[in-house]
Parts: sequence; C-alpha cells; structure tokens
Amino acid sequence: MVLTNEQPRTIITPSDKFRFTCRPGLKCFNSCCRNVNIFLTPADVFRMKRRLNMTSTEFLEKHTLQFVAPNTGLPVVLLKMRDDAEKSCPFVTPEGCSIYSDRPWSCRLYPLSYNNDEDYYEIIADPAVCLGFNEAKECFLEDWLADQGVLFQREIDRLFNDALARLEFPRDKITNPKITRMIYLAAYDLDAFRRFVFESRFLQIFDISPGLVERIKTNDEELARLALQWLRFGLADKNALPLRDEIFNVPT
Repeated sequence: MVLTNEQPRTIITPSDKFRFTCRPGLKCFNSCCRNVNIFLTPADVFRMKRRLNMTSTEFLEKHTLQFVAPNTGLPVVLLKMRDDAEKSCPFVTPEGCSIYSDRPWSCRLYPLSYNNDEDYYEIIADPAVCLGFNEAKECFLEDWLADQGVLFQREIDRLFNDALARLEFPRDKITNPKITRMIYLAAYDLDAFRRFVFESRFLQIFDISPGLVERIKTNDEELARLALQWLRFGLADKNALPLRDEIFNVPT
C-alpha cells in the first residue's frame, strides 16, 4: 500500500536498523502481490524470460504491457496482472512467489522505494497493514538489501542507465518512434535484437570480432552487452561501437 499524504514519511538509510520479515503464515502474506503496478527493468525481463524458458519476445507478448512514457518518450514495460477480481500477479501462489529467486527488482525492494537522486530509502507500506514490520528479526538496512539482491545494480540495468546518461529529460524527450523502438529492442527484446543483428546489415556496418559474433548466437549476456553498446552508439556516443573501414571508403 502506498502511503497517502496524511501518513508520515519514514526515511531510512543503509546504516539504519531495519525490522521486517515477509513469510507464509502472516495474515497479509501475498496481499502486496495484488492490484499493483510492477514496472520491469531490462534485467528483470532478462532473468524472468530465462527462468520461464521463453524467448524475450514470447515473454513480453504474454506477460507484459508496453507503453511510452509521456514525459520522456522512453518505452516502459509493465507486468501484466491476472484478469481476475484481485488483479494478482501471475506468478504468485498460496505458498508465495513461484519465481522468487528471479522476481523483479521492485518486488525485491518492497516494502521500500529508493530515491535515486538523493540516495535514501522510504518505507512505502503501511505498517498497520503490512505485518512484516512486527516480526522480531532486526538488521542493518544495508544487510537486508544485500540479502534481497538489490544493494548493487545488476549489470544489464547499469549498462542501460549508462546508455541513457547523456539524456536530460524533459529537454531530450524522445519524439522519434524509431528511437523509442531502438531502445525497446536493445533493452528488453534481446531475442528480437539477435534476429536484427543477423538478418540486417548490422554486421556489415559494425566491426564486430568473429569470436563475439559466434558467441552472441547463444550467449545472452554477451548479446545484452552488444545491444546496449549499440544503444549508446545510437544515442550519440559514436565511440561505443567501431564501424567497418568499408563504411568510410566512399568512391570518389
């Protein structure tokens, strides 16, 4: 539950003590997995599609909704909830999350949100409703974040943010739908990007080593790095990927 304006804000830092445990048996267990917007990062899509043994294209078509953020022009991917009265997450079961070790970043962070600009965390769950705050276990927030897997940004998300670092919104709002599509392809739909690499003039334009070309046929991590280098190139960092010499050999 998101705090209303009438509820006091609770700000905490990694060096603060934090008492919270979510577990089966609590009356509120699984309630936070219903009627909620779960925005997926590129790393979330990467891990979830592998966990479900699906291509990224299949996963995105079956389990997500996509739209363009009006203030930035960036593609946004939202987890599709079940079409039932509770609008529950498709991966939640009575025993908890069925993909728990590969759950999205926002699920790992709950009951907190993170203010990236000012580097602090805020409790966004109502302690009167979320009974995990009444559990006895207490630790430093930094240790809890490490245990949840959110203390350090995952590589794909870091590379994605690095690719966008030169943009300042709303000044650099993306208005070209082809650029929006490029970002979506590189960040979220890696299997479609693989097809693009091998079925377009990509390898005739960019000087990609034969070894890397061979590896990206099956190695998703290598493919993701290449995709995000391509994105950086497309967003004005022309040193991100080398061009083939032939591109410059224009006949006179």
